[in-house]
Amino acid sequence: MSFEGAEAEDYESGPMEYVGYREDRFDQDLIEFFVAGEPVPQGSTKAFYIKKLERVVTTHTNANTDQWRHRIATEAQRANELRPANFFSSDRRQGYEITLDFVFTRPKSQPKKWKMNTKRPDLDKLVRAALDAITNILIPDDSQVVRITAGKCYGDADHVPGLQISVRRME
Repeated sequence: MSFEGAEAEDYESGPMEYVGYREDRFDQDLIEFFVAGEPVPQGSTKAFYIKKLERVVTTHTNANTDQWRHRIATEAQRANELRPANFFSSDRRQGYEITLDFVFTRPKSQPKKWKMNTKRPDLDKLVRAALDAITNILIPDDSQVVRITAGKCYGDADHVPGLQISVRRME
């Protein structure tokens, strides 16, 4: 990136630069971004065969899942556009390592001494929603994910609700 007319000490880094998007810190095998908002799980999936249409229709039990996945997909596209090179690779032999950190709003009724979020939603359903959202944007197929690290916690003054995602290509 070029910052013509600005001295290095006058430059204030933007929110995306801490994740490695400056040319001097660019990692071509890593992309990271944050999605603000309360995380939503995938919900149970049900499929029905409709004879008249001769096709299968899939539904989700959580109505907010599509909106949450769309937000993740939008932020994934935005983060990819900020990179000097496109992250997506159509190579089906490529493996990926994903790190997902879900941050929730702490319920007012819950004591502050409780550090872990052991309540619903289930972590595996949160992960499924996130993987579905980045499929065909950052990764060709979620079956190519070979390692997942995921966690959920309650936010505080330093952690707003949302999802921090890191995707790394594996050799």
